[in-house]
Amino acid sequence: MKNYRWTIVLAFLFVTSVIFAQTYAFKVLVSKGKTEVKSGQAWSAIKVGANLNASDEVKVAENSYLGLMHASGKPLEVKEAGNYNLADLAARLSKGSTVLNKYTDFILSSQEDKKNKLAATGAVHRDVKMALTVFLPQTSEHFGNKLAVGWKNPGTATQAEVIVMDLGEDELARYKVDGNSLVIDLNDPKLKGNPQYIIKVVSKDGNESAGCGIKRLKGNRKTEIENAWSEVSPSFSEQNALELYVQAGFFEENLLLTDALTAYKLAADMAPEVDMYRESYEAFLQRLGFKK
Repeated sequence: MKNYRWTIVLAFLFVTSVIFAQTYAFKVLVSKGKTEVKSGQAWSAIKVGANLNASDEVKVAENSYLGLMHASGKPLEVKEAGNYNLADLAARLSKGSTVLNKYTDFILSSQEDKKNKLAATGAVHRDVKMALTVFLPQTSEHFGNKLAVGWKNPGTATQAEVIVMDLGEDELARYKVDGNSLVIDLNDPKLKGNPQYIIKVVSKDGNESAGCGIKRLKGNRKTEIENAWSEVSPSFSEQNALELYVQAGFFEENLLLTDALTAYKLAADMAPEVDMYRESYEAFLQRLGFKK
């Protein structure tokens, strides 16, 4: 009788674990164009935030795109038109990090919730009246080796120079740009090894921004982020737009604003045909107070 009871209990636990494990195979992070899912016999439009089962089939039309997060914590882009069995897609994935899934809810949360978090921590741009607005906080900590700098010039000039200085305002590097953004490689020999920088943008027609301070992470804060990054980094092997978008969510959740800005910007530049990446970058600028 006792063995019988144990058999029932074990069977119940097994069935429960299987049901839980099959809650979803993929979560939808990005959907562009005509994308559909077939559960059972019927096809329906795919929406961002939806859960897809391993038994489902998805259809991606021409010029359409899906950005998915597997339950194992591995991002997956589907860019080629066609029909796909999700079980087959899952089987082709390399190992990810399930820790990354805890950031998925943040990535999919509303713009208002994200804005409220930034406002509650004080991590919001405070406007300094200058002729040229640079899209960087006045002071910020930075983790990665790339830094995206964007700006808005009220004048007509499309050319500008981005000047990087040390704390004594001695010039370290100067970059000429034809446009309104630049990604700086902080491993540039002229910059590498400096713990802090001041960034200023000067347009060809004479407008210039305030100096913005960038401080490389150090101490306990650096150790904390390095440990968190080491948990999620196994999920990033392709360095595609979707992975950069997910990285932006990781950095924003951890209030590394310039790292988040950089990841959002790189994702938008890497996949300009996917409106959601550009819109996410613009929305982040709005949350920081740079745009209305």
